[in-house]
Amino acid sequence: MGKEEFGIWALVGVISSYAQLSDFGITESLIKFIAEYKAHDDTQRLNQLISTALVVYLLLSVVSCGIFIMVLPFVIEWMLSIPQVHQGKATHVFTIAIILFSINMLMGVFGSLIIGFQRMGYSNLIALTSTVITACGTVIFISHGYGLSGLIYNNAIVTVFVIVSNVFVTKRLFPRLKVNPFTYFSREILGKIFSFSWKVQVTNLTQLMVYQLDRVLLSHYIGLEAVSYYEVANRIATQARSFIASIFSPMVPAASALHATDEHEKVAALYRRSFKYMTMAAIPFSFLVIALAHPFVRTWMGTGYEVSALTMQLLMAAYMVALMTGPGAFILNGINKPQISMKSSVVAGVMNLVLCLTLVQWLGYYGIIIGILISIFVSGIYFIWNAHRNIQNLTWDMYTQSILRPFFTALCAGLALLVLDVIYPLTGYVVLSIVGILYSVAVGVAMSSGKYLDDFDRLTIMKLNPLKVIRF
Repeated sequence: MGKEEFGIWALVGVISSYAQLSDFGITESLIKFIAEYKAHDDTQRLNQLISTALVVYLLLSVVSCGIFIMVLPFVIEWMLSIPQVHQGKATHVFTIAIILFSINMLMGVFGSLIIGFQRMGYSNLIALTSTVITACGTVIFISHGYGLSGLIYNNAIVTVFVIVSNVFVTKRLFPRLKVNPFTYFSREILGKIFSFSWKVQVTNLTQLMVYQLDRVLLSHYIGLEAVSYYEVANRIATQARSFIASIFSPMVPAASALHATDEHEKVAALYRRSFKYMTMAAIPFSFLVIALAHPFVRTWMGTGYEVSALTMQLLMAAYMVALMTGPGAFILNGINKPQISMKSSVVAGVMNLVLCLTLVQWLGYYGIIIGILISIFVSGIYFIWNAHRNIQNLTWDMYTQSILRPFFTALCAGLALLVLDVIYPLTGYVVLSIVGILYSVAVGVAMSSGKYLDDFDRLTIMKLNPLKVIRF
């Protein structure tokens, strides 16, 4: 698969991300209200919520799928400026991607129930297995010459697996589930869903202006080859950001359950601890990605992709700041204050749109990255300031106490790796794995020394298990 086809595949992700706007923020609403009704053991409300959401999703899926397919020729030819020789293949792949997204959106109700029940072991296991299937399928389809078509067919296989798994687990976790839109559809529930979801939808829209606009502008102003270079970096940086963020996603249902029982002090304690743990995870991990960007890209793609390595470093620096807002965003959504995230996202989205549109024409490729860096940093500071004001019983010194130790520890370790790569160029996955392990051990030892971790932190880390015990 050449650079042009890889660029088209990168744009598939962009199209799918913009298709997510048809969700209208309902997924976040479902997780919040499922957690609340579960805390009160309200089976009637849970059944009403699931049935009502399915009706809404069915309508949204049909309408949005039709609209996206109708405007696809305009998007491909004018907005993305895809060369005519590749337009037929792009249309085929984009159409299937939109249909798969619509199916995923409809059946995603069951995945929301698993998260709302705070059974992340199941959702993590399904996500991990689907990642393995995706990786294996990608190798098989590409090695057999199926190219872009093979990749989208692989996505279809993964979609079927996720849907079947979510439905199976949902029935085990909630055997009293009854899906009957005629009996359980509720206008009251529908109103509650949309009273929350519209604020999340604004956030989603502006987030797309930060995390998806980049490749659209690159395709339009520079070309598919630039998208290809950018996607090599963006894919790794995004996966790293998503991996860290997913660890903290249980805070939405947890905060919702605490909010439902008016335990405000515990909400504040949850924020303090989760912010500290986010810094412990995000800062060292980000510095590791930054330090190993050039040797990793050399190993993965060979020579000629130095631009991608530098792009990865710059994006990871921006995403590190964005990750710091994660705990606050999850908790504020959980306590019914999604407008805080919405405001900071609007700041990020508008600023990014203006900066990227301006800088890409002045500075070309790197103008996009500079725009992202500035918009994420400014909106991140603005969000943390607002989050601090809206969560009770917080003090400002918690931020310096949480950030300074992991930042300087990771900075020193990261600089040591950069120097090592200059003296002895690092190459090969085995070498990179060994270096990564040594880095993690060194940072872990430095972090655990002194009084940075209290007894509760140490106990929590000892019990940490990415796949919680699964019990039927």
